Amino acid sequence: MTENAQQCSEWKDVKIDHRSRRVYCCFREIAISPREYRILELLIKNPGKVFSREEIITSVWGKKVHIGSRVIDVYVRRLRKALNSNNSCQFGIRTARSFGYSIDYIK
Repeated sequence: MTENAQQCSEWKDVKIDHRSRRVYCCFREIAISPREYRILELLIKNPGKVFSREEIITSVWGKKVHIGSRVIDVYVRRLRKALNSNNSCQFGIRTARSFGYSIDYIK
């Protein structure tokens, strides 16, 4: 992952523009919700690291929020759908069964 003076984060085919809060996948802008943006931002900043659902909740919503861990599954499903709308991207959000998620390069 590279950071351009904290204005952009890039990893493989994904670019996150922090100033405009826009996400690009394979040079195409994709529309995602603010929560999906924060989940993607967390994963992109830590490629390959597996985050538990609870870690994602704490990072995105904060510690004082009480939501079910399965809510993360819904957001990840939507995020996958948005990212996979361009079939040429070579990465994916991997499920660590019964634990959480990570972002990985698909070979």
